[in-house]
Amino acid sequence: MTEDDDIDGLAAEYALGSLTPAERRHVGDLCKTDAALAAAIAAWERRLAPLSDRLPGVPPPHDLLDKVLSRISGPAAQAAGSGDVAALRRTSGRRWGLAVGAGTLAACLALAIAWFYAHPRLPVQARMDCSRHYKNFWANLDRDKYDRISAEQLAAVSRMALRAYDACQAGDEQDAKSLFDRLQRVKV
Repeated sequence: MTEDDDIDGLAAEYALGSLTPAERRHVGDLCKTDAALAAAIAAWERRLAPLSDRLPGVPPPHDLLDKVLSRISGPAAQAAGSGDVAALRRTSGRRWGLAVGAGTLAACLALAIAWFYAHPRLPVQARMDCSRHYKNFWANLDRDKYDRISAEQLAAVSRMALRAYDACQAGDEQDAKSLFDRLQRVKV
């Protein structure tokens, strides 16, 4: 905030009459030596003058404060208050328990989220390495046994190995394991 902003704000408060009497006297003394402050106060008074010129001031009745105080603290207020104002009563602890429960739930949720992001993810069950299983089947193949079978039988074994590989690639690991196990047990 600049000094001009401070001067303008102080001048506005002075013109509006929102300063305490001691502050008002201090600002009045400053106006005698500070031309910028005096000019700012004059500008605010010119701006606000139309508001005060529109209506003449009407002083409140001299006994207004006494009447207000007697109405809010006297016996008439207590008699009137019984019908117009609902008496305060202590509510059960149900809302308090609900607030505590909701707060506890929110705290648990916040802790769970914090833990989730702070700790490494739990390992997801590793997917089957389809290529490794397919290659191992052909690498562990007893060539002497398969030399004695017909081309049709070898084609059937090859189709079964491809079906196992396709099932594995499709994500059907149960079917893929079953087919690879059957391939290992093939009797020739």
